Amino acid sequence: MAAYLSRNDRIKTELDRDGRRERRFYLLFSILAFIPGSFVLWEMHYELWNIIGSVASHSPDRAVTQAIRMCPLYLVGAALILFLIYTNGAYRAKNEKARRAKWMAGGIVMIVLGVIIAAYVAIGVLLGEYGRLIEGFITPLFPLDTLLAGVVFIGIGFLSIRYSKVLDKKHSKLPYVNDRGLFGWRLFTFGLFRALSLLVAMCGFAASVWGIFVLDLSHGYLMYSIVLWLNFFTAFAMYFAYKFIFCETKEESRGSASIKLGCIFLIVNIVLFALYMLSVQLWNEAPNVTAFALMPADFTASMNIFAVFYGLNNILAPIFAIVRGLIMEKNNR
Repeated sequence: MAAYLSRNDRIKTELDRDGRRERRFYLLFSILAFIPGSFVLWEMHYELWNIIGSVASHSPDRAVTQAIRMCPLYLVGAALILFLIYTNGAYRAKNEKARRAKWMAGGIVMIVLGVIIAAYVAIGVLLGEYGRLIEGFITPLFPLDTLLAGVVFIGIGFLSIRYSKVLDKKHSKLPYVNDRGLFGWRLFTFGLFRALSLLVAMCGFAASVWGIFVLDLSHGYLMYSIVLWLNFFTAFAMYFAYKFIFCETKEESRGSASIKLGCIFLIVNIVLFALYMLSVQLWNEAPNVTAFALMPADFTASMNIFAVFYGLNNILAPIFAIVRGLIMEKNNR
């Protein structure tokens, strides 16, 4: 572990003062997008399964009404996720032209989404879809908060475009990475899986936070509750390790870091998933009694979707990290 935690293997050791400031700028914006994006994505996933439940109970009109009302929320979540993706993509761009292009394209998308969100809420209030500007259905300020989010996204979009022009004049001080990312030829290998793992990590983070408050321990299912919470948490922890250890390691050391991180998480996640499945077998009533607020999909579909979605991701993600690390080590040799 010391090999990839060593100060000498970190990117920032090669950066000057301006480069370190730029690096902090990217990391800060990633955090600012990840945290609220996680909670919005969690609410979106909760609303999605409510809509599916309405359709399954032969109330499609209710599902349509709910989808129309919640559309601004879905767009806010999409904007935050896209902002996170294009910020990370710009940070790991292969050259300066690609870095500027990502900020420019991302800025345009944010402006478009921001305008749509703000206009949707404003028109909805005027047409009576929302009784008033502040109804307080999801949050105390809904739908005003989504309207304000749209305005903020418009501002972020213009700033992103402006920043792409600043990079054209001052040039970036950060190293470039030959990583084709989400929209390159690796779309159906590492890129797509990394994007899916990001969504799982965001939901895992939100569930980890909510779990502290909503897990019902009064019925005595302590082992089940702890193991469930840890499975959610490790989904987020893997993204944290990827973002702040792997991506912050020098190019020549990333293969080794990826292999070691993958091995650590593979062992931990296999043990946690096995314990989760064991706890469900021992107390098959535990999910219904103590964790219904954290697993709406399982109750709507009457299936253990959590085990499939999080269990497979938490095991496949470190396997992909090991494979990718081996490929990188081979290329380095």
